[in-house]
Amino acid sequence: MLTGTASRTTRTRTTNVGLEMDYSCICGRRFATEKGMKIHRTKIGCLSTSSQQQHTAVADKALENQSQEKQLEHKLATFGDIVYQTCLDTSGAKQHQTKCPSQRSRRQLEMDTLRQQKRKLKKQIRAASSEETNGLLVLWRQLKARHSALSRAESARKKRSQKRKNQERFIRDPFQFARQVFQQPKSGTLTVEREELETHLKKTHSDPTREIPLEETTVLVWPAAPGIMFDSKPPSLQEVIAVVNKARARSAPGPNGVPYLLYKRCPSVIKKLHKILRSAWKNIKISKEWMTAEGMYIPKEQDSRGINQFRPISLLSVEGKIFFSIMASRLTKYLTENGYINTSVQKGGIPGVSGCLEHATMIWEATQRAKSEKLNLDVVWLDLANAY
Repeated sequence: MLTGTASRTTRTRTTNVGLEMDYSCICGRRFATEKGMKIHRTKIGCLSTSSQQQHTAVADKALENQSQEKQLEHKLATFGDIVYQTCLDTSGAKQHQTKCPSQRSRRQLEMDTLRQQKRKLKKQIRAASSEETNGLLVLWRQLKARHSALSRAESARKKRSQKRKNQERFIRDPFQFARQVFQQPKSGTLTVEREELETHLKKTHSDPTREIPLEETTVLVWPAAPGIMFDSKPPSLQEVIAVVNKARARSAPGPNGVPYLLYKRCPSVIKKLHKILRSAWKNIKISKEWMTAEGMYIPKEQDSRGINQFRPISLLSVEGKIFFSIMASRLTKYLTENGYINTSVQKGGIPGVSGCLEHATMIWEATQRAKSEKLNLDVVWLDLANAY
């Protein structure tokens, strides 16, 4: 007995006394001849029904995949907004408190009273006769001496208070304190038209020869095959936590308003973020919100006005920065472990390599050598425009 199947039709061929043909339709009915089965399919429409079912199954699968992709994109796009709105509804927004005038001390009140009395005495001295002037001058000198003593005591108190505040600021954040001490005052407001700003940005960040392919060169050396492959597994929870802990808590938030500080203090939110990042990695999806940034302009000097006197920064979504930080860390590990980066040339972005410290040490050694050997020394500082 031989059995063959084609288009979900079963045909059984038996050879005993004669030839018997058995045809079964997809609906379950059986026919003695193929012609009878074709007539049945034409009248009932079983074949078209089967084809429609197959097309419907394929369409349903495609719609299901498309729906899952849309759900993932929606989660990636709205996760930060949902977290922000939940925190806003739960805890409320922080109100900017206006500074209340500090309560004046007894010494300060007495100094104000002495100052007023001195002014009145000056007026009386101008209008007094010669006999009364000497007595008023003696009284004015006494008030002045008392006011000077109180002023010296108040000045010493302010110095002690300022010293204590500076010590607290230094202990809390030495780097920020040093920046505020040594940096020049910066202020100003950007006063340019929108068209001028867009023209400047386009001129600065666009390259007219971007689409032109580079010429082939024999100088570049083709690297050897990697000994350690790139880690393509989805991000782990430990990697997400490591990126969050390494980030500065005072880093400015992105367009959705969620800062790093929230993830530092809310471990449960990190776990939910980790699940979304894993889904994005598995499905190779990048949210459009992660590639959207808000631009801010920080003045470089005091009383800045022009566009060249401001430094632009881009505020990206924290969720996107966490995702790309993990990817950058893995890429750096892959390049360094396979020896694709020459650390004698490339300093930035390499863990364990401090380019600034190395360059500062080289300059210091060159300066000391020039002093000891009484040599001339020329130092050239190269600053690349729009390096970032």
